[in-house]
Amino acid sequence: MTFPLGLGPRLARPQVLGRHDLPAALRYCQDQGADGVMAGARIARALRSTSPFGEVWALRRTDARRTACQLAAGEIEALAWAGSNLMPVGADPTAAAAFARMARTRRARYASVVGAADAVGIIWEAVRDAWPEPRSLRPNQPCMAIAGPALIEPDPLVTVATPDRLDELTPACRAMFTEELGFPPPGPPASYRAHIADQLSRRDILARLEPRSGTVIFKAEFGATCGAWVQVQGVWTDPAWRGRGIAKAGMAAVVAEARRRGFAHVCLYANDFNLAALAVYRAVGFTQVSTWATVMF
Repeated sequence: MTFPLGLGPRLARPQVLGRHDLPAALRYCQDQGADGVMAGARIARALRSTSPFGEVWALRRTDARRTACQLAAGEIEALAWAGSNLMPVGADPTAAAAFARMARTRRARYASVVGAADAVGIIWEAVRDAWPEPRSLRPNQPCMAIAGPALIEPDPLVTVATPDRLDELTPACRAMFTEELGFPPPGPPASYRAHIADQLSRRDILARLEPRSGTVIFKAEFGATCGAWVQVQGVWTDPAWRGRGIAKAGMAAVVAEARRRGFAHVCLYANDFNLAALAVYRAVGFTQVSTWATVMF
């Protein structure tokens, strides 16, 4: 499986942004809508952190004139978040090729390259001779969004999961991860459990539990937020409950909760071969706004 290649005519050179320029990078991501949510969430976290855990690479507009010591969002032509994952945002073919050259010189290891399909494809084609064989290539992932209420009634039994539900949510999250990616969560089980506990403490997991057994029937997560946007991740329905409309009403409940929290837009991305999931999202009112791709290592 390969992606199209297009490297652009000029050799652009990204700059690594300092902490004082991160607010401009965050505003840039906010302006990019669904395509900027994941990178923007990480930039926001970097602004709150006292320890660096990633970099922002930015290409400045060639016609921009700097009038202040800090970078302005309008001066940024494209950027990429480079942490455990590499995420290009707003990158045309020239910018994507520049980020690929930057990635090669950094000699870093990334868990994935994810973002707009054209940019991810160009980056992967430019680095594939120097990087390890990926676990998976997913070149066509519809990125979908909804603004406004869902088209169907939300499930009232889908609620924000509380920390005391850690024992029930951990196996459900592990099952979703393994089913979606084809391998179990990496690292020690205790670390993954701690990750779920952190999500629960932040009220980022919504779930419906079977009242008698306490097992998870449906779950979804608020995986990333940026400005008026929230990205939903980790959507999963227990296989024994599929085909009953659980996911549709559950996703409607997720949209309703996002609106209660003040988010104007809800987005997500899915694999093109997951026809059942795509049908659920369309029934709820999501429409495709772009196409993403992921290279996973």
